[in-house]
Amino acid sequence: MMRIVGILVLMAGPVMAQTVPVPESCEAFATVHKDSCVATSYLRCGDQVDAVSYMSGKLTDTHSFGPDWDMVAYFADDGRMQIEAEAGSTPEASLTTAFETGESVGERAVVMTGSVLSGNEIDVQSKLAFGDETVEISGTTFRVGTLTRVMTVRKNGVRSQYDFEVFASEDKTLFIEGSADVDLFGRKSRLEWTPRKIAYPDEPGFLAVTSDIACD
Repeated sequence: MMRIVGILVLMAGPVMAQTVPVPESCEAFATVHKDSCVATSYLRCGDQVDAVSYMSGKLTDTHSFGPDWDMVAYFADDGRMQIEAEAGSTPEASLTTAFETGESVGERAVVMTGSVLSGNEIDVQSKLAFGDETVEISGTTFRVGTLTRVMTVRKNGVRSQYDFEVFASEDKTLFIEGSADVDLFGRKSRLEWTPRKIAYPDEPGFLAVTSDIACD
């Protein structure tokens, strides 16, 4: 399985934090402030990017992406939900392809490594799509799209699905997962994570663990 540097370091630290801890092997380059008290910081670790989300000071999840914003790992619920891409597996979706053609669809095999389902293989099917809609956030222009991920456990066919609104900068250096409808093995929920502000290094709110946006 792939080496998930950022996640493992963050898991070893305290769940509560004043600012996002940055592993020595990583470089933080942006913090996105969202609704629902969520702040997501982006850490570049070699050719991987970890999008680390905190809610009111508590780590909620980490999405790890490959060079073209393909998913290589996911960590949530204090490690109860943890998956890593199988070694040698190909990217399940490509931001470059979605920008060029309007859509990218693919599948990737992952393995659960941190729950009661540890060792189970899962097929992740992703569909990333963009139209002509754009939006400006903190001076940066983003293309607005959708991302659907369906995860199916091979052993028993149990499925979960994530339907995100996503935002990608024109130069493809920043990819943001916004609000989402989630069906986690039959448990449905809504993530109100619309991005409202971006803080870059040396700006107020950079590496914050709670959003500057007013919380309910």
